[in-house]
Amino acid sequence: MHVSSRAKKAGAVLAAASARTFLNAPFASANWTSSISSWTDGQESRHSDEQGTYSQVLFRDCFAQYASSSNQRVDLLMWQDISFSPDRQLDRKVFTNCFNRDNYWSNGEWTDVPSGDVTLYFEADKIGSGGSCCLLFVSEVYQDTSLAD
Repeated sequence: MHVSSRAKKAGAVLAAASARTFLNAPFASANWTSSISSWTDGQESRHSDEQGTYSQVLFRDCFAQYASSSNQRVDLLMWQDISFSPDRQLDRKVFTNCFNRDNYWSNGEWTDVPSGDVTLYFEADKIGSGGSCCLLFVSEVYQDTSLAD
């Protein structure tokens, strides 16, 4: 079978581009920063592939719309995503400090994360009094999966 020189060049260019894309592709980062707008009970963070036995979530500058001033809080659940099976619930953390002022942080640390390669995500289980009464706003969300830093 004869292949033209034009097809050979196109194949070489495509292979080089594919290799460059693979080499420059960002690796899945364990740490990420985001924000939350208008979450209600049951909404989830993005799912991230992790290694290790630790995860930390930090919230800064929180507000629970429609919750009373005495009930500004959010209960977070950490989950292990398990393919073709029910996900595994890890520990619950209650965040209240981030509702105090702009530069106040709430910190949740999970040390019950299974070792090895796992996919984790967190869920706003209960905002304010719960029952989908309230909407959660968080100016800064930070997730870290390395106990070392």
